[in-house]
Amino acid sequence: MLSTLARRSAAGGAVVCLLLLLVATSDSAQTELIHKVVLFAVLVVVPLGLSLVANDQDGLSFYKLAVYSQPLAALLTVVSFFFEKGLLSAALSSAWLIANIFSALFGLARLTARGFHPIEELSIDAGLLYLPVAGVWLVIYRLGVQPFDFGEMIVLLTSVHFHFAGFAAPIIAGMSGRVLARAHYPRRVFATVVFAIVAALPLVAAGITFTPWLGFIGSLLLTVGLVLLAVLTIGWVFPVLTSAWRTLLLIGAISSCVAMVLACLFAYSLATQTLILTIPRMAMTHGLLNAFGFVTCSLVAWSQISPPALISRKPAQNIVSYSTTLVALLLLSPFLLLCEHNPNPTRTISFMSCRRARTRLL
Repeated sequence: MLSTLARRSAAGGAVVCLLLLLVATSDSAQTELIHKVVLFAVLVVVPLGLSLVANDQDGLSFYKLAVYSQPLAALLTVVSFFFEKGLLSAALSSAWLIANIFSALFGLARLTARGFHPIEELSIDAGLLYLPVAGVWLVIYRLGVQPFDFGEMIVLLTSVHFHFAGFAAPIIAGMSGRVLARAHYPRRVFATVVFAIVAALPLVAAGITFTPWLGFIGSLLLTVGLVLLAVLTIGWVFPVLTSAWRTLLLIGAISSCVAMVLACLFAYSLATQTLILTIPRMAMTHGLLNAFGFVTCSLVAWSQISPPALISRKPAQNIVSYSTTLVALLLLSPFLLLCEHNPNPTRTISFMSCRRARTRLL
């Protein structure tokens, strides 16, 4: 099956990622970390996501092209990081953009054949359609150009952002929605989740281009979506799963809450020109929590949970209450971290340095 092939590609990609830890692709430790994260997305996250999405025959030919082309395109992209930025490096990484376009065409075929319902499938379609944006910015980064005077770090992080928040997050929400469709749950809440996750990305993009306040609003909207998804996961999805892999969903829900509060603090610091979190600290906290805690744990769990692992029963009310309490406590944890490590959070920074630091969040 194609889904099995995609999972095997992800497993092989994980081995390649471990080998890449032994070599360097940049002289900067900060840039090297982000390179490793984006290559992890290319080698592992995308094939894991592709292994989950096909549940009917709509657009099957595009799905085959996406799955078959992904391993070779990913390896060519890895090779591009060992060349200097320029035409050759961009040409190698453009294979990844082509594979992303196949995924987007698959999502478009699903959408046109089915329409905007059910909403969980619409969320998955959105993730597939956002993926080429990640590919475009990755090619731009390997080409070595800096459109709109963004700076190469912003260009790189834009690609990372669309791999994780653009592609993976809507697919994870859609997988939760497939389970929720069999259970008793607050349907308007899930609709809010999908709207918030999908609509937040253009706002964050506008914040980079125009004003950081739009980015802050986008970060808040994305935080609302992921926190509500965490509540649904802990209170409704987790109780109706019998697979032992469901524990990873719990880890993912917890990680997303903490990571997104940090994202909001960073976006607020850019909007108000106040130094709260630096880019290196964001990469080590928000970035790693989002990439490995939320996205990787959730995708691995959904790739292992099959329909027989589901049971039909209404979650106990006390579990739902506990889930909301847990999420509320998690939202406070980043503030405690900041109080301990940043005793003077109101220290200001210049507008130009803020503009240079302004970046899309992972």
